[in-house]
This record gives sequence, C-alpha cells and structure tokens, in this order.
Amino acid sequence: MCPCSIILFVIFSYGRGDKIHVNLGNCIVIGRKFNTIFDNRSYASFWDIPYGVSPVGELRFKPPKATQLCTNGTSDHSSANRKTCARQFEEDCLHLSIHMPISDKQTHMPVLVWTHEDSTHHGPDFLIDEGLIVVSVSFRTAILGFLNTEDDFAQGNMGGKDILLALKWIRDNISHFNGNPNEVTVVGSEKSAVLVASLLLSPAAEGLFARVIIQGGSALSPADYRNYNFDVANKLYRNLYGPFEKLNRTRLYELLSNTLVDTLLLASRDLFDSTEVRDAQRLINNFGPTVERTRNFFMNKTPLSVYKRKLANNNVEVMMGYTSLESLYKLQGFEKNRQLLKYLNYNFQYVLPFEGSKDEYGSKRYREIRRRIMDFYFVNGTIGEGSLRRYAKYVSDQVIYPLLRQARLHTEGSSDNVYLYRFSFKGVLNVVWNITVPGLDWRGATAGDEICYLFKCKSVNDAYNSTGVSDERHFIKKIARLLANFVKFGNPTPIKEDDVLGDLEWLPLQRHKVAQVLSLGRKLKLLNVPELQRMEFWDRLQTDFFADKLPKDEL
Repeated sequence: MCPCSIILFVIFSYGRGDKIHVNLGNCIVIGRKFNTIFDNRSYASFWDIPYGVSPVGELRFKPPKATQLCTNGTSDHSSANRKTCARQFEEDCLHLSIHMPISDKQTHMPVLVWTHEDSTHHGPDFLIDEGLIVVSVSFRTAILGFLNTEDDFAQGNMGGKDILLALKWIRDNISHFNGNPNEVTVVGSEKSAVLVASLLLSPAAEGLFARVIIQGGSALSPADYRNYNFDVANKLYRNLYGPFEKLNRTRLYELLSNTLVDTLLLASRDLFDSTEVRDAQRLINNFGPTVERTRNFFMNKTPLSVYKRKLANNNVEVMMGYTSLESLYKLQGFEKNRQLLKYLNYNFQYVLPFEGSKDEYGSKRYREIRRRIMDFYFVNGTIGEGSLRRYAKYVSDQVIYPLLRQARLHTEGSSDNVYLYRFSFKGVLNVVWNITVPGLDWRGATAGDEICYLFKCKSVNDAYNSTGVSDERHFIKKIARLLANFVKFGNPTPIKEDDVLGDLEWLPLQRHKVAQVLSLGRKLKLLNVPELQRMEFWDRLQTDFFADKLPKDEL
C-alpha cells in the first residue's frame, strides 16, 4: 500500500482512556490512547492484531498463512490479551501489536519491530519519546516453531517464516499508522537474535527491512543450524510413546498432531543430556533454525556458507551488541555454592564457540584442547572457589565469540556499516542479574539485562519513577537516542552536538582493523573490544585444530 495513504483518526472518550480509530480501507482498527512514563507523550496502542491464520489443527507445524484483519467492519484491539507463543502454552499467537506516537505533524515515521520471545511485557515508552513507531511481533517458538522432520510434515523454521509474514504485513499496512514501510528496523534479543541475524542471510527476507539490531545472539552460534533432526524425532517419539519403542514416523506424526500443546512442550524439553553435549563439544539447541530442503525456505544454506558467497542483504545497516557477562545468569548454582567450582578440575568438559569436527571424550587430542582452554582462562590452569568470574567469562564467550565473528564477516562482505556495542551498565533495572545472581556485587551485565533500559518492563514498572534511579533515567535517554538515531538515519550519532549524547561519536567497524565497540556503561565511550584477547585465543584454537574445516575469518 502507498505510504501516502490518507490517515483517518476518530477519537472519543471511553472508560479510563481515549479510543483511537485507524481506517485501513476495508477495516477500522480500534486502539487506545496512553502517555509515556517520562515525557508524557501521547501514543496509541493496537494490541494483538492477527497477521496470520491461527497455526492450530492441520496448520500446526506448517508455514504461516496470511489472513485478512476484517472486511467492511471494525476490529477492536484496544485491550491487551497478551497472546504470546513463548509462555502459557499459547498456540494461537500469530499477532503483532502497534504502538504509534500521536501527533498532527508526524507522518511516515520510522518503524522498530521488536521480536523478543516475550515482547508483550515490554512497553514502548522510551522509543515513543524518540518519535518511533514500535511494533512487537509474536511468533512460534520451541517445537511449534522449529521442528524439522525433513519432509512435508514439518519443514522447519516456522518461527522464522512467521517473522517474514509479519514483516510483509507491516510493509503493506504500516502506512495507515503513520509509519514508513521503507524505514523498518528489526530487533532481536537473545534467542530471537539468532533469527534476526539469520534475516541478514536469507534471500526470502530481501526488501522487508532497512536495518537490523542484534542483541546477544548470532547466526554463527554452533548450537543452531546443525543436523540433529533425526535424533530429535527419535527422542520425541520415545518421550511421547515409550522409552523402548523404535521410531515409527506415521505414529509420531499422529502424536505430534493430536497431543495437547502443554503436553507437547513438556515432552520436547531437555532432549539432549550433558553427556551428549560433552560428546558434541558444542551447546545444542533442541529447536533452533535449521537448513531447509524446500522451495519456500527461510534458510536453505548454512550461515557460514552464505558468508563465503555473496550476501543476500548486503545493503542493510547493522547494529550488534552483547552484555559483558552474557552467560553469568546460568551460574546461579555456582554463585550459591562456589565449592562446586573445584570439581570442574576433575570433570571439565569443554564446549567450543565454533563449528567443526568433534573428538572422542578423553582422547589425546581432547585432553590437549581441554588443557589449552584451562590454561588460558584459569590461573595456573586450575579452577578454584575464586574462579567464578573467570568461568563466567569462559561460558559467556560461547555467545560473544560467534557474535563478534559474524560482525567481522558481515563487515567484510557488506556494503553498509556495522556498529558494535558492549552493554555493561549495572543498576536497579538489571532484572536478570538481580533475579539469578543477586549475591554478586560485581560490575557488568548479563544476557537480558539491557531490555528494561530499552523498553518499560512491567516487572519493575514502579522503579522507573522512584527517587533513586536518576542515573538509570539518564542512561535510558542516551541509549534510546542512540537506537532511535540508528533507526532513523542508519547512524547512531549523526550530528556532532546532540542535546542528549553531547559530542559522542560512534564509529562503525572498519575492515582489516582492530574491532572497536561502544561501551554502554556508566560512561559511553568507544574503545577496542575488551574481549579481543579471548577472541584471539579462540581464533588460534580454531586454526590449530580445525583449520581444515573453517574459513579464515579471524577478528
């Protein structure tokens, strides 16, 4: 639809707030008026707009189908039903919510699309204050979104195809909400970051967005795009039918089609045990993106093979970022009982942050690689009660190394800029840290800690206007401005003197030069990647033991 479509607003009083009507031509959509928590700026929210047919019944495990919102009528989206695929065993969840600044002057506003797995609990206030339209997209996750049986029953990547369909809906309809379909930025955090990072490499995604922001994930994570499909089918069959039964695909497909969704999700958790991870020497994602062998694919090649060739979306501006201690949240058991760390000396089973061959556990080569890792990360190659921070850095590098590797490869192959940030701010809104490892009085942040500074989180809603968060409010204003500038201009610091950012200049990555990152801490400053020495260690290990399998893409 044309970006210059006439917008019709009809506002009238209703209950606790005003209702907003938007005319889509064949349908009037009803939303509700709100005001942002800091600047008291008016905006309208339209919740749970369906962008696809409910993927239930015969459509379970199938690619999404487009749907019409309504014809010759109205559709009320003024209250949040909180439909989400990530929680509450919800299967009917192909919905998006639109949050639109209300202004007589602003039209054709840039659009930020938030694809976090549980985006319904995150308010748009800080980005609304910056003049952005915020669209949150719900998509299928876990087994419902990523089962791949390598045949027509479940082709894989349904969750990725959901996002593609949502982006097409946004392209065709966002102009009615004063949005510019040519100024769309897609944001992915944690697990959805892998999908957004994969959008850069998918030919099916071409033309659907101008920019992407990837937070704490990478398409080059060795936990994804690996061929475990047959193993997954076997394990599912045994969990659903019986532990000693031989796989019968016909019976499996009947079970998968007819089992209640809560039972299905429970049966599909923790399919791979620690021994299998040990033997693979890589983390394993039960249900993640896979390579497809179909025509209507999300990804039909591995991300690494795409980087060896011409990129699909090489004219897309990219922002990538990570937290300083990405995987610290996983170590709450060690934080509560640090004596457990000593036992790792006798049973240190390493995992690698890149793909490649695997070694027999306990073999000479395995022991040599293990010793190299322990000598590098731990003093005298020994893990003790005081080694928690060092161990946290090691497990965090399973996320950070693939992300930095993709940032470098994309810089080398793309015609547009790649901006890199490192989030280390510590405050009362670091929700994940405060829940998982509250006893650690360290500096830094862990995965997910940045979210409540970018979006207003319901779980800490009262904290935003409390008296002790002035530093947090100033920090929120800064990173909201950085993200908004990137969404609007493709450059997070487009002017030399900014009323919020001052004279901060964020430079993109440069080919064949030391990677620089914008540090998002108490002070915002550009510096060399602090993890560079650790990244170089993994580069050397990759070269020494896996060079015949991997391309030369050192940071």
